[in-house]
Amino acid sequence: MATIDHTTAAVLSGASPGQSTASPPRLWFVDNLRILLISLVVLHHVAGTYSGLPAWYYTEKPTSGAVGVGLTVFLLVDQAWFMGAFFLLSGYFTPRSYDRKGPRAFLRDRLVRLGIPLVTFSFVLNPILYAGSYHGGSLLDAYLHTIGTGPLWFVLALLVLDGSYAVFRLVTGERRSRNRTPQPPTYPTVIGFVPALALVTYVLRIALPLGFEVPVINFPSSAYLPQYVSFFVLGTVAYRRGWFHATTARMGRVGLGMAIGATLVLLPLALTGGTDAMLGYGTLSSLFYALWDSTFAVGIVLALLTFFRRRLNTQGPLRRYLSGHVFTVYVIHAFVVTAAGYALSMLDLPTPAKFAIAAVVVLPACFALAGPIRRLPGVRRVL
Repeated sequence: MATIDHTTAAVLSGASPGQSTASPPRLWFVDNLRILLISLVVLHHVAGTYSGLPAWYYTEKPTSGAVGVGLTVFLLVDQAWFMGAFFLLSGYFTPRSYDRKGPRAFLRDRLVRLGIPLVTFSFVLNPILYAGSYHGGSLLDAYLHTIGTGPLWFVLALLVLDGSYAVFRLVTGERRSRNRTPQPPTYPTVIGFVPALALVTYVLRIALPLGFEVPVINFPSSAYLPQYVSFFVLGTVAYRRGWFHATTARMGRVGLGMAIGATLVLLPLALTGGTDAMLGYGTLSSLFYALWDSTFAVGIVLALLTFFRRRLNTQGPLRRYLSGHVFTVYVIHAFVVTAAGYALSMLDLPTPAKFAIAAVVVLPACFALAGPIRRLPGVRRVL
């Protein structure tokens, strides 16, 4: 991203590795936050393997109901905010990339750096990941049914948003972002945004409830589209107004209070109607759930941005390596998580033990493999 290290910068913002330009101070805290986010993505899919939910390439039924519930709660809390945070960071660095490259180079770079991994994963890697579920029949039919984006739905969504941003800039006369004195978002802005997001989310979930997956493109969380789109847009606004630099410690504490308060008040209200009712369909429970995840997402992102800027705004060799390989980990982690699931299936262990072993092995393995993969001829240009 913009001034951020190597490929991670390029993936979420459009910057090309090795491109030197005059740039503002490096946002180490954003790099470090992205390390946390990609780690949660990997652990999210490890949890999906053992939650009993049919939402991954290889899944196992948990050995106890309590474990299944615990992993499901972990998945729901993750889903409430962490991909929205990725879209926010992506949006933040998009204007600068567009300003530097212009529309043609910007879109060409996006098509190369996002389009090539997306097409390769959808038509080659995703079918391979489903090989373990092949039980005979026509190979062609099996292949056609396994074409899909898998976890790279995020890349597809980012391509669409980047393209939309380019169109917006062209329509509005290609005005460049002007440097301003950084100013934090106002409390009325935050307070007004949360219920607006919750209301749009609630309405969308009448037709697209939680758990609904768009066929072929495998978009697994269409119920969160309002959050993803609005956070990306907020990211572009935050860049112009310097929000990442100016958000105060007090606002971070307020954000943490929002997240905790919403979890203590709104989440129990959402659960009173039962888990099915909170998924959508226009129920009162789904309204409370939309209020919870919208408030939680905004609050936790505010809290983390301020905390990382104040406490984790430096990098040594290890963090620099990790942040430079975030996108590669995103692309390859499905193979590592799935392989670990099949390998551990041979052991007669309770679910908590398998989850712990997989988490301890898979996360470092993904980062360890990312380096050699990026050194392959031609791969670094894309990953």
